[in-house]
Amino acid sequence: MIRLALPKGRNLSSALDALRAAGYSLAGFDKDRLRQTLEDDGVEVLLLKDWDLPLYVEYGIADCGVVGTDVLEEVESDLLVPLRIREGRCRMSLIGLENKTPEAGTQARVATKYPNWTRRLLADRPWGAEIFRLQGSVELGPLLNLSEVAVDIVQTGRTLRTHNLCEIEVLAEIAPCVVMNRASFQRYREELNALGERLEQAGVVS
Repeated sequence: MIRLALPKGRNLSSALDALRAAGYSLAGFDKDRLRQTLEDDGVEVLLLKDWDLPLYVEYGIADCGVVGTDVLEEVESDLLVPLRIREGRCRMSLIGLENKTPEAGTQARVATKYPNWTRRLLADRPWGAEIFRLQGSVELGPLLNLSEVAVDIVQTGRTLRTHNLCEIEVLAEIAPCVVMNRASFQRYREELNALGERLEQAGVVS
């Protein structure tokens, strides 16, 4: 029986929809239980925080899981990432009070929850980025002049409109990803390949 890690956050509904579309019944699934066995589907499910999930899969506590590109890019785990779920995609964007990028040759303060990924995304810009991490509402950075711009996830754009912020530039697409432990893929190759094939046949991944 394979152990599947699912995220508690925004990607949970996308993961569940994809699994159901692929023919998994998920009978008895309880989003309030951290560990549960779904006998009909032949899987054990762990419900984990998004930021913890890659570690559990990388260390083989879970054989596979679903986690967003944003987390994967920030923590840089050594995982197989064979598939991306179509539902639940959003984007990582540069946002600010004005719809313009910092001027070439200047140094701009950049607030983000993703300093490692942001550093790579902005590495080739003609302006310098002083990047610092915020744990809370990143939008407050430019709103309160803590930073000139921010890098954050944008889904509908409603939060930006509410605070009169601009989405200056889309930096990358974010998608819920199917991830697998490398050793588990060898040990449970048949089961994990079957999982991937069912998702592909259902047309819910790319």
